[in-house]
Parts: sequence; structure tokens; C-alpha cells
Amino acid sequence: MNITDNRKKRAAILGGSGFTGAELYRLLRRHPQFDIDFVSSESKAGQSVDKYYISSIHKKKISPLKFSKMVELHGHYDAIFSCLPTGALPKVIQHVAEHTDYIFNVSGDYRLADPDQLQQHYPETLKNNFKGGWHYFIPEFSKIDLTKKIVNLPGCMAVAALYTLYPLVAHDLIDPRVITDAKTGSSGGGKSTTEHHAERAHNFRAYKVHGHRHKPEIEHALDNHLHHTVVLQFSVYSLDLPRGIMATTYSLLKEGVSAVDVKKAFYSTYASKPFLHYFNSNSGSPMIKTVVGTNYAEIGAYVEGQNCVSIATIDNLIKGAAGQAVQAANLYFGFDEETGLRFEGEGAWP
Repeated sequence: MNITDNRKKRAAILGGSGFTGAELYRLLRRHPQFDIDFVSSESKAGQSVDKYYISSIHKKKISPLKFSKMVELHGHYDAIFSCLPTGALPKVIQHVAEHTDYIFNVSGDYRLADPDQLQQHYPETLKNNFKGGWHYFIPEFSKIDLTKKIVNLPGCMAVAALYTLYPLVAHDLIDPRVITDAKTGSSGGGKSTTEHHAERAHNFRAYKVHGHRHKPEIEHALDNHLHHTVVLQFSVYSLDLPRGIMATTYSLLKEGVSAVDVKKAFYSTYASKPFLHYFNSNSGSPMIKTVVGTNYAEIGAYVEGQNCVSIATIDNLIKGAAGQAVQAANLYFGFDEETGLRFEGEGAWP
């Protein structure tokens, strides 16, 4: 890997007052290889970071770290983790890039390359040209590209959907036309969501039937990584849960493909991946409750005739965002992939 020294890496978090920022701070402050000494928030500048985060409420020793404004970012950082709102990072990218080797970005601004798609979904990326380059990085599938400054992580629903599709597409087992739906908890909308609790509680509704920006991201990722084109119908639904995602893909197996072929494809793809747990048809099925609070994904594939239903569940704030970013940083800096992420939601059942 690119890092050979044993010193702790200096890290900063941008957009630290949101749900994902809180998770990044929680994970990185316990990480043996990172030191956090900058957390930005324009609205919370000057406030104590530990006193603001609920996850720090039981800490006996409070860190002196306070939220800072973006203009106060100085010096050099080995890694900057950005969870700024969509459209915010491109406006400050030149300033941020001067102060770090790599930006691990969990917002959507650098997930697409096509100018028309960028104009539709991420216009600030197109407007603010960045010559440092960016790389769409799925920790389980992507190769490290040390020439790109921005390491852009997949969207939470996109990566869950990719886990349902990747083995099927990689082994050329299905017809190109697929349908995927993703059900997501309320934290996926962030703290700025306008949806009232009374509208979401005891309810299940379609959030975005057509036109969600994760659709071209999924198609782009499969084409870029596997050189396969899928024709995707992607719809999103709101769950009455604070966190968690279940993505379900409905596909048609090609002539001559069997349930055994599907099982072998999923097993061979995921057996060596430390955070991906594959259920075969006899060992259960993915659930949200068993992944919430962890960096694990549960994946299952179920075949009847030519019909295949594949399912994946993740915690949207950890495996879909903060944990995924830490996992990527571990890989980039040559640490064990599981460092700082070896925790399970034990004791949370039922």
C-alpha cells in the first residue's frame, strides 16, 4: 500500500453535525490508527464536539475539540472524511484538497461521470471543475487508485442494491432487465428532512418510484466494474424505522442457469469478504435488525424456476456511509480492513 510509516494518521471530518458525521466521529475516535483534530460545522462552530454528540454522553473524559468553520481548516491531513450535504463539497473542494492526501467522500457529488447525469443530479460537481480527479470506490470490489484525490463511496441504497446484483452480473447469470426496490429508514433523509414523524410512523410508502439518483449510480458501477449493462427499474420506499435498508432485486435467470449456479456465484464472490454475510437458501434470510449498529451486510439469493430474488440489508449510517468510509480508509492506508470496525449488534435481539 501507499503508507509505510507507523505513526497515527491525522484526520478531519467535514459536515460533522449530521447523523453520518456523528457516526464517523464515534468510529474514528476509537480507531487505533487515526487522530481526529478537526470537525467542521458552520452552524455549531465553537460548541464542544463531545457535548453535542449523544454517543459521547457517557464519556468520563471530554475532549477539548470544538466544531470549527470550514475556513479554519489549516495544515496537512492524511485523510479528510467529508459528509457535507450534496452540492457543498464541490464549492470548497479546491481549499479542502490543498490540505490532504485523500478525501473520503460519502455524499453524492462525485459518484457519476456523465455530464448530463451530473447536470440532473449533481450540478455543483459539473459547475466546479476539479482537476485532482475522483474515484468511485466500493471497498469489496474496487481497486485502489492512488492517482485520484477524491475517494467517493457509494450511496447507501446503491451499495445495498449492488450487493444483490454483483454476483449475478459478474457471472453473467441473468437477463439485463432487472427490478430493484430499496426500503430505507428515516435517518437516510438526514437531519434536514421535512417529513414529520406523524407522516412516517406506522406507515409504509413509496418515496421515489422513478428518477432516484442512485439508479444511474448502480448502472454506472456495474458497467465500470464488470463491463455489463443492466436495464434497471429502481424504486425507493420509506420505512417506519430510524435506520436500516433492505434492497430486493428481482431478476430472470438465463436459460440453463440453475439455483446451484446462483449459490456458487454468491458464495465465491462473498466468502472472502469480512463484512458480507451470505445466506444460502437453507440458512435463513437477511434482516435489518441483525445488521443495525454494525458494518455488516446480510445477503441472500432465492431461486424458483428462472425467477431469482436477491436481498441485502445494511445499516445505512454505518455500512452505507461512515463505516464504509472507514473501511475504505483502512484499505488505502494499508491497515487491516476490519480495524476499528470489529463490533456487532450483540444484545440487541429481539
